[in-house]
Amino acid sequence: MNRRRLAAAVVLALVGVAGIVVGLVATRGDGGGGSAGVLQAVLAGEMPARPPFTGLTEVHLAVGDRCLAVVVADTEPEREQGLRQRRDIGSDDAMLFVFDRPVDVDFTMSTVPVALDIGFYDSAGRRLSERHMLPCPKAESECPVYQAGAAFRYALETLGGQLPSGSIGACPA
Repeated sequence: MNRRRLAAAVVLALVGVAGIVVGLVATRGDGGGGSAGVLQAVLAGEMPARPPFTGLTEVHLAVGDRCLAVVVADTEPEREQGLRQRRDIGSDDAMLFVFDRPVDVDFTMSTVPVALDIGFYDSAGRRLSERHMLPCPKAESECPVYQAGAAFRYALETLGGQLPSGSIGACPA
């Protein structure tokens, strides 16, 4: 009898510890609290984008201490089009590429006629790296490839020289 009670107590203790670990992981993952939760709340507040980005959505997003109007590219076709064939971004400050999970994909400047800066951010909005990208009027296969150097969840493009420093998150109220 004592062995059964001891075994039951050990199993209950392990279940309790597993529950605590699962709870901690959930609060630190993409769906939990903290910065990742703040970014999800920001993206949940999307509204229709202004011309020339009709059909897309936009949000207000803080980058460091600046609040920017940002067009959101969160589907594969939107991310593929990006800022191709655009000389400016209208009344918006940037384009945010949103991925469902951390990725390590390449960016090119095929048919983008102006220089852009790109910042790569993790799930919590921390900047991982940034690149200055030069125009390339050629086909995608003939243009330089720009990489983050690590898996990222968000990429933010601005016109050259206009990428603020810092993490991304909610604008101050």
